[in-house]
Amino acid sequence: MTARSVSELAAGKPRVLRRERLSDQVFDWVLESIRSGDYGPDDLITEPTLASALEVSRTPIREALFRLVGNGILTERGRGYCLPLLSRDEVAHMFHTRLLVEGDILQQIASTHPRPDVTELRRWSDAERAAIRADEPRAFVAANTRFRAALFALCDNRFLTEIADHCNDRMQAYRSVTLADAAARQAVAADHAAVTDGMAAGDMAGATARYLATLEQAQAAYLAVAAGH
Repeated sequence: MTARSVSELAAGKPRVLRRERLSDQVFDWVLESIRSGDYGPDDLITEPTLASALEVSRTPIREALFRLVGNGILTERGRGYCLPLLSRDEVAHMFHTRLLVEGDILQQIASTHPRPDVTELRRWSDAERAAIRADEPRAFVAANTRFRAALFALCDNRFLTEIADHCNDRMQAYRSVTLADAAARQAVAADHAAVTDGMAAGDMAGATARYLATLEQAQAAYLAVAAGH
């Protein structure tokens, strides 16, 4: 059959649409749960529990969990999986990467959006403060994650934001520990509100400086936790 006849044949047929694999859906669900603060470093994630909660067989659960382990987002522990605890050096290296990458993300935003639309940033900054008033640490972690996602969404370079997301996902255990402290939540919420206000006013330099200062404070807190392990 010639190339032309194949093309003509295909033109008369409806396109076959690939349906998302079940293991991919499980992967996305577990990752979103991790990012939302549903799991802390002491929580064990098991195949039977997820299979029961999601009402699916254990095969796609196992495939999704293996992918999460391969990406460094989970680690095996006994008969289940948990958030990994990095060494002090690994935390320092990860923050070195985050400061470089996230600083560049802010610069990219400034170069393309001198006065960006901060609607989503404002939404999640407000959600952080609402979680503080309600004394709901996990709701705060979820809002904190979405604030960062809204910020990264303003950057046109998805390769940068994918690297930043990967670094953040691998440090979720430390985020849940440090943000369990009420004073830390207050400080982060105040910083994010200031970053949002600065960007809304077109002060990208000031917003960037405040955001990076927040990262440096987080680095000190994470290193303190890592030293305890």
